[in-house]
Amino acid sequence: MRNKAAVVVGLIGLLAVSVAFILGIIVGANNAGGALVQESPNENCFLDPNAEDPTHAQTKLVACEITGMTEEAGIEYAESKDITIRVASRDGEFFALTEDYRYDRINIDLVLGIITVADAW
Repeated sequence: MRNKAAVVVGLIGLLAVSVAFILGIIVGANNAGGALVQESPNENCFLDPNAEDPTHAQTKLVACEITGMTEEAGIEYAESKDITIRVASRDGEFFALTEDYRYDRINIDLVLGIITVADAW
């Protein structure tokens, strides 16, 4: 008798946890804010006061701003700021890059056409 009661209590517990988990996913998904793809530059970026060069500081700012944008929108925005874009990887395929350092260039990584990493180095 004791084993049967323990099994019933265990099954009720598993059912309760499963229902709570599913409700948590539903509520969390409904409360999640923000779009996955940015349509405009990220407004939470700021100019680095410790940058060695003002051009590099501006490039780092633009790199932050374009992260999350589509490839086309990010490139268009960066070029409007006179910054060159170089695609470092696309969907997991990494490309050979030169090791020269330029203050006016951003390397981007793309996943499904979205800029996931923008690095000004």
